[in-house]
Amino acid sequence: MKVKTIISTFLVTILGLFAIPSFAAIDVSAATTSITTDGTAAITAIGGAMIALAGVAIVFKWAKASIFG
Repeated sequence: MKVKTIISTFLVTILGLFAIPSFAAIDVSAATTSITTDGTAAITAIGGAMIALAGVAIVFKWAKASIFG
């Protein structure tokens, strides 16, 4: 009789663990939308800055070449 009690207690515990709502899906859509929006803005700003720096470098190289020939 003791083994039957242990097995039934074990089964009830296991079934209870599976019934915990911690396995429910977590909604992360707000966080991913925020990261996507902020990330796109940051990447756009960095890309614009790099293109501007490349333009400055080209103008500087052109001016240096026209002065020192």
